[in-house]
Amino acid sequence: MSILGKDKQYHLWNPFTDLEEFIPYKDMGPMTLVRGEGVYVYNAAGKRFINSSGSLWNVAVGHGRTELAEVAAEQMKTLCYSSCFQQTHPRAVEFADKLCALTDYEYDKVYLGSNGSEAIETAVKLTRQYFRQSDDPALRGKYKIISFKGSYHGVTYTAMALSGEEIYEKLYAPLPAGIVHIEPPFAYHGSYGTEDQAECEERCIQALRDTIEAEGPETVAAFIAEPVMGDIGILPLSDGFFDKVTEICKDYDMLVIADEVTTGFGRTGSLFASENWKVRPDIMCLGKGISSGYLPVSAVMAKASVYKNFIGKEYFQHGSTASGNPVCCAVAMANIDIILREQLVKNSAEIGKYLLDNLRDMMKDRPIIGDVRGRGLMIGIELVKDRSTKEPYKMKEVFNIAADCASQGLIPYYNNNFMAMFPPLIIDRSIADDILAILHSALKTGKAESVKKKMRLFGELAASKKQSAIESGKSGI
Repeated sequence: MSILGKDKQYHLWNPFTDLEEFIPYKDMGPMTLVRGEGVYVYNAAGKRFINSSGSLWNVAVGHGRTELAEVAAEQMKTLCYSSCFQQTHPRAVEFADKLCALTDYEYDKVYLGSNGSEAIETAVKLTRQYFRQSDDPALRGKYKIISFKGSYHGVTYTAMALSGEEIYEKLYAPLPAGIVHIEPPFAYHGSYGTEDQAECEERCIQALRDTIEAEGPETVAAFIAEPVMGDIGILPLSDGFFDKVTEICKDYDMLVIADEVTTGFGRTGSLFASENWKVRPDIMCLGKGISSGYLPVSAVMAKASVYKNFIGKEYFQHGSTASGNPVCCAVAMANIDIILREQLVKNSAEIGKYLLDNLRDMMKDRPIIGDVRGRGLMIGIELVKDRSTKEPYKMKEVFNIAADCASQGLIPYYNNNFMAMFPPLIIDRSIADDILAILHSALKTGKAESVKKKMRLFGELAASKKQSAIESGKSGI
């Protein structure tokens, strides 16, 4: 039975959405968006919002890029679809070569997919098959993957298991076996008994080594991590940390998997966050910014040292219908060309630093801000009731702040007690100033400010009701 909306039944089952809560407000503010242009998105009432959530961290080059639409249309007219199962087509070949070239051919093979979750599943399967058919019999028993508790790697079964979230275990158990978790080095929250980030990372390194020993080195296959952890609250980990992780993994004949689904293609101020490590990861997972969300695309890149275990042996028993879709490949290549041509990686580094510096300065008169973390245009703001105790804001309270941001024309990302900024990489300093001004207002506390926020929300609700009435009249309902 469908859920009743205001005037008609609502049949869409939204992901990660409480439909009973959502339906009454779906026409309010940015809940229903109808178009986008550059860094902005618009609702049915014509209100403009800075798309600071990046449309789920996706849209690197901004909305409305007609050249990408033209590339898609031309490819659809030429070859709309072709499988990569024991055959190929020019766009997939060109795309794979382009990705490898971007890494100076540090990587040799590319598996193309549709989304980040698929990329993670691919990387785990690739890792296990790699060891299963190793020339060294002593390595064939390796299958366990170590990840950070609280990480986010997607929503398919293995990806969920990697996160270590209790809610997934509660709802979907049994989850896939062979996943081992360690605490991430989150110094702000006192992980490993210290609030010093460098010391925290050192202790985490030791915890990784201890965990490998406890699990049995002959069973542990790989370590996977996001270079900047996202959904945990935006936690940038140092390049030196990953250099030491790589050394440990080499010592134990393990692979390193970098989940760059979010961090890739300029989001952190580098084309790839892991390009700054002394040794690139054995496997790199890409998505989101690879196509700016214009079409669903992901990629898993593997070094020649990984592929060698498949030569003359069982080929990779994996694939999906949309792997290497020619239209997706064409659009992704054009998207990457825009990122490079317009120097959006450099812009991400510069504007990201500008936002971070100003947000940290904002902490002087906004005690609600407990911490500001980030790299490039991947920025998190942790909200607390007391800086000394670090008592977190409740998610409902953070929602109210995010709603006030929306009433002022800004869409932030939020989860638990943090808000995050993932704006398109095309933003300039003027738009950054607009973001800062809205945040400065929305993060102001006190009774008088609370009244102002309620008035802004009431105004937003009134506008949405008016627009809904207009639309109902047009449709004859």
